[in-house]
Amino acid sequence: MTHWRKWLGLVFIILGIIFLLENLNVFLLNWSVYVILTGLALWLAFGLNREFVIFVLPATILTLYGLLFFYCQIAGWDHLAQTWPTLIIAPGIGFVIMHFLRPNREQYLYPGLILSGFGLLLFLRKIEYIKYWPVLLIFLGIYIFVKFIFQVEDESL
Repeated sequence: MTHWRKWLGLVFIILGIIFLLENLNVFLLNWSVYVILTGLALWLAFGLNREFVIFVLPATILTLYGLLFFYCQIAGWDHLAQTWPTLIIAPGIGFVIMHFLRPNREQYLYPGLILSGFGLLLFLRKIEYIKYWPVLLIFLGIYIFVKFIFQVEDESL
């Protein structure tokens, strides 16, 4: 535990220096950079101790959200109208990464794939040149539904 305290102390020192220099107007950081830095700090904590796999999810979310917010601050907040599915995809990516770090735990994979896939579908829904792609979802749904119906009938026999 003392090893962990050393790194926590170092993080507080670095944060204190950054906040002090900003308060003294030595430099000014965009607030979204703090979100990115928090995510990167969690990634660093995981990198220093691989037992902290649980840090990967918030690290991924904060890093990707921070990048999204930074982009919107530079390009304009009206871009959030097209990029908001990132808010759903980021946790999904975090879960998928956690699964690959601990492959014997499938409980991370399924929510990750569902969130990432759903977010990707939300990105795709407004792409004009492939506007009929939802037909594939309809056929997939019919296939899964029919397969389920026949499976239930087979089990009842």
